[in-house]
Amino acid sequence: MNKIVLSLLIASTSVNFLNAQDMDRQEPNITASYQTTINARIDSVWKVLAEDYGGIGKWASGVNHVIESSGEGLNAERSCDISAKGFNDTKERIILFQPENYYFEYDLYNGLPSFVKYSINKYQLKPKGNQTILIATNDMRVGGLMGATMKGFMRKNLNKVLETMGEELKYFIETGRQHPNKIIAMAKTEGKSAFVVEHELDVPVEKIWNLLVDDFPNVANSSQLSPKSEFVEGYNKVEVGAKRIMYKSKNLKKYFIDEIVLIDNERYDFTVDVVKAKGYPNTFTRLEFGATPISNNSTKLRIAFTYKTKPKFLQEMIKRSLKKDIQDYLYAIDHYLKTGEVITNDNWKSIRSNYP
Repeated sequence: MNKIVLSLLIASTSVNFLNAQDMDRQEPNITASYQTTINARIDSVWKVLAEDYGGIGKWASGVNHVIESSGEGLNAERSCDISAKGFNDTKERIILFQPENYYFEYDLYNGLPSFVKYSINKYQLKPKGNQTILIATNDMRVGGLMGATMKGFMRKNLNKVLETMGEELKYFIETGRQHPNKIIAMAKTEGKSAFVVEHELDVPVEKIWNLLVDDFPNVANSSQLSPKSEFVEGYNKVEVGAKRIMYKSKNLKKYFIDEIVLIDNERYDFTVDVVKAKGYPNTFTRLEFGATPISNNSTKLRIAFTYKTKPKFLQEMIKRSLKKDIQDYLYAIDHYLKTGEVITNDNWKSIRSNYP
């Protein structure tokens, strides 16, 4: 009997303590929400979003990187270096964790602007066959003159933040690759620029993979950017570390030397770095190819292009032309795989007219 009374007394004390906390924390005066459907089973989404709480830096563009993370479930905490202006390094801890309901809440308790009294993020997952409905909500309270002034802006910004994070999570889970926003944000933190282009080809993924990897030294056959390409002397096998030279002019005075840094046959990921650029201001260039099967006979091919120039101001000046060249490269690949016709300066203009 004494144990029961003691248990009730402890429970009562705990409830009173929580109620006191709730009374201290006034009702939110800003609420934002976002909902989307992710083409993945609910357990897969829960694993990325909740169980890997400290892994948010893998997919969210608003997080430059996770400084530190610890604990699991209700004991999970993380500290993040974020890109939002006006925010310092943030500290966030899970305050409610219900895996049986696919629901959790976390408190952003440090790093907020002074006029923000609190910010609580809530995530609910609901199964929809083999898909998952993601419902994200943020409750925030602002105070003081600055809070009153910024309330409208903060509400609009919160909605946009939740939408962006939802889209980035969806992209990451469905494709296994980082959203273009994340690629661009990561490059920016390193003083680089980046963009991502995509194209859907009516070609099986294996055919594209063979072109990218097995035909690595012969890239000029499927590229409008190069009249000639071959292995660099000393290399004759397609493997990590292999190098090719990709000439950019008929007189062979301008060229790129590419080195393979990643071959992932299971995920169809292929990455090359330009280790030398003769006649160009690039001090760093990386092309990350990702092929995603859509059906047995169609594939989405993506190229994430990250680069750095000297002088630096050229990076933004040349981005538009670079993006056009890489998008056109996808069209050139498409044509070559469908027809077998080698891409040359003489036929490229006619071929290009068949694409958007």
